[in-house]
Amino acid sequence: MTSTHSVRIEKLVAGGDGLARMDDGRVVFVPGVVEGELVEIELSEKKNDFGRGQLLSITEPSKNRRVPPCEHVAQGCGGCDWQHIERRIQGQAKLAIVAEAYARTARLEVDPQLRRLTEDARRTTVRMVSDSSGNLGFRAHESHDIVPVSSCMVSHPLLNDFISRPVLEGAGEVTIRVGARTGDIGVWAHEGKLANGLPAGLKTGERATITEKVGEHLFKVSMGSFFQSSPEAAELIVDSVARRLDNLGIEGGMLLDAYGGVGLFSLAFSQRFDELLLVESSESACRDAVRNLAECAAVIEQANVDTWEAAEVDVVIADPSRHGLGKHGSQAIIETGAQTIILVSCDPVAGARDAKLLTDAGYTIGEVEVLDIFPETHHVEVVAAFSL
Repeated sequence: MTSTHSVRIEKLVAGGDGLARMDDGRVVFVPGVVEGELVEIELSEKKNDFGRGQLLSITEPSKNRRVPPCEHVAQGCGGCDWQHIERRIQGQAKLAIVAEAYARTARLEVDPQLRRLTEDARRTTVRMVSDSSGNLGFRAHESHDIVPVSSCMVSHPLLNDFISRPVLEGAGEVTIRVGARTGDIGVWAHEGKLANGLPAGLKTGERATITEKVGEHLFKVSMGSFFQSSPEAAELIVDSVARRLDNLGIEGGMLLDAYGGVGLFSLAFSQRFDELLLVESSESACRDAVRNLAECAAVIEQANVDTWEAAEVDVVIADPSRHGLGKHGSQAIIETGAQTIILVSCDPVAGARDAKLLTDAGYTIGEVEVLDIFPETHHVEVVAAFSL
C-alpha cells in the first residue's frame, strides 16, 4: 500500500514545483502547489536524497491560490502550470527563483527587477496534436494523452479562430503561427495531413514564412524558425537590452548577435552599431536573417557558437536556447574580447551558471532584469549585463 505524507511547501523553485521536506529530511518536489501550503502527497519518485511527490489534497490552502481561469487545466492540460497561483504572486515567485539561482549556482547576490507584458499580449505560436478524429489539443501533464482545446486562454485571437475549425484530417502534430500585426497565418504539419477547406491565403510547410511587426521593423519568420512568443514579448526583450546598453553608454562599434535567430536584435540595433555580425546554427533562421537584414551592414554566419571561431567584437548580445551558453559557448563569447556582454537567458539556473563562467573570466555583473513573458507558467526570461 502506498503511504501518504503531510508536508509544508517552503518555496517555489526553478522548474515550477514546490519544495518541501520529509520527516527524514529528504527534499521533495511537488507540482501544483503554492508557497506556505500544507499538502498531502504520495511519492511518485524516490532517490537517496530527494523525491518527487504527487499532490493528493491541500490541507491548508494559501490565500494566494486561485481557481485556474482556464477550464482546460481541470481537464489535465499541461500547458500552463501556474494558473492556480494569483498573477501578482507568479511574478514575485519568479524574482525569488532567479535571485536564488544566482546565489546558489553563481555565488552572486543580485537584486533583479521585474517587468511584465501588457495584459492584452497573447502567444502567436502554438504546437498542437490531434487524435484520430482530427480533434486538436495539447498534451496532458507528463502524458501523451490529448486534452481537446478549441480555444486557448493565452493564445492570440487569430490562433483561436483558426483552431476552432478542423486543421488536420486525422492524428498528427502541427505548428501554427500568426502575425498578430499583419494577419498572416502559417501552419506546418509535422505529422499527418492538413484538412480540406482551410482558409485561402494560408501559408503552409516548414519553409513558409509569415510576417510580423516588432517596433518599427517587419520580420519574415519561417515556420521552422524560432521567434519570441509574441511581438509584445519581443519588444519587451529588445527594450530591456536597450536599457542595459543605454545605461552603459554604448554606441557604435561592432555587435556580435550570438544565437541571433532571424535577426531580432541585429535589426533592432542596426542604427546603434557600426558593424553587425550574426551567428546562428539554424539554416531556417539564417535564411530569414538574410532577408530581414538585407538593408543592414550585417554579416551572417551559419555556425554553432560552441565551435565558432571567435572574431574580435565590442559588444555581444547572446540569446541561447534553454540550455544556455555552457562551457564552450561562454568560452567562444569570452574569446571575442567584448567589453560588454548582454546575456538573455530563458532558464534561470542555466543563466546563473553562465553568469559564473563569465564572472570567473573577469567580467563584472551589472543590472539583472526578470521579464515575465510567459504568464500562467513558471517560465521566465532573464536579461543580465556584464562588463570588463
